[in-house]
Amino acid sequence: MDYKHTPVLLKEAVEILALGPGDHAVDATLGGGGYSQAILDIVGVKGKVLSIDLDIHAINHFKEKINETKFKNSVVTVHGNFADIAQIVARHDFTGVKAIVADIGLSSNELDNSGRGFSFQKDEPLDMRFDVRQQTDAAFIIKEHSERDLAEIFKKYGEDKFSGKIAKHIVRARQENPIKKTFELVEIVKEALPKPVKHRFADSARRIFQALRITVNNELDSLENFLPNALDILAPGGVLAVVSFHSLEDRIVKQFFREASQGCVCPLDFPICQCGRNPRARLLMKKPVGAADAELEKNPRSKPAKLRAIQKY
Repeated sequence: MDYKHTPVLLKEAVEILALGPGDHAVDATLGGGGYSQAILDIVGVKGKVLSIDLDIHAINHFKEKINETKFKNSVVTVHGNFADIAQIVARHDFTGVKAIVADIGLSSNELDNSGRGFSFQKDEPLDMRFDVRQQTDAAFIIKEHSERDLAEIFKKYGEDKFSGKIAKHIVRARQENPIKKTFELVEIVKEALPKPVKHRFADSARRIFQALRITVNNELDSLENFLPNALDILAPGGVLAVVSFHSLEDRIVKQFFREASQGCVCPLDFPICQCGRNPRARLLMKKPVGAADAELEKNPRSKPAKLRAIQKY
């Protein structure tokens, strides 16, 4: 497989990690390997990078690539979920972690070359699994979930105002024939929309596909588990940086970072703190960093990306 991917906000994220020669870092979502390679270029052969991904193709591609370089003994690659970062780090005795980065968007390869139906613009099987070892795929959800459950999935994870109509049309269509391909689902989405907005069917299709992918891979729960575990394993002074691509992810990151950096929460009229709460980290930026114009021009997919970071006390 030709594994191509343009990492988003790479320069900004690597700079904020503030790594140096010999440091240890974790790339929690390896993807095309752009972050891991950039980190290796900084920490050098005396440093170490632990690279994690659910997609075995990403792991194998990076291992093959890195084994041909001077960094072959400086990388530990793990086929796993970044939600399990604490167990992975412990299992590999990976200590003194100075920085952790997680780019939680889809890689270009997953969209363009995986054949797993992540994009509504390609006619592929309705799969959407990052980890092909798991049983539940998008076709199973479309086939087995009730109209009510489908509507809830589309509303909660896709935030589409036509979720109910789309769910109803899916249930009606699957009674005639199984829905197994992406273009079949796109056509159903288009048919479900009111006539005045049918020409904007791509907007709803994008949101429905996002909702299915999040559900198949349990993405938001994994992110919620990852964040506290990542902060726990960082060494004092270490940096956690996350690049998100939609509002649901960014909301989770923003809330966790805010809570981690918050101190006393006692009412203002308390003369002495009673809660004893101390901040665990400090925010490294008040607002998220987005892609600059030059990056947007080269890679339009970087438009929704948001980088947030905190430094552990």
